[in-house]
Amino acid sequence: MSRKPTWEDADLLLRIEQIAAHPQTRAALDWFERTAGEAGEMTAHRIPREAREFEHVQRLLELYELIGTLARQELISEPLVQHRWPSHALWQFLAPTIDRERKSVGPFVGENFEWLAQRSRQGAPKPAARQPR
Repeated sequence: MSRKPTWEDADLLLRIEQIAAHPQTRAALDWFERTAGEAGEMTAHRIPREAREFEHVQRLLELYELIGTLARQELISEPLVQHRWPSHALWQFLAPTIDRERKSVGPFVGENFEWLAQRSRQGAPKPAARQPR
């Protein structure tokens, strides 16, 4: 369902931005952009649990699981989230690692992140146009 974003949506989006600005989360986002850029295309990566980069995987998974949960439960405007936090490429990149985690931890790992990524792949809905006053 697409609805016009509200001031509450904007407030939640700003709170997500604060989480993303945390140094460890920022490092994880930078790592993804750098690693994806080095690959030249978005290829799936399987990050071993023992690897130093697995901490980045956990941070990104937590961030996008939060965003996906808020959007899926309609607590924040999905079009607004999809516009600011596109997720499909990141999901493709992390899918093998998340799949492995699901096998050892449980099928619920990243389920809202996956939902968000699937919706993103289908074409992110555009935020509702702001009406003139």
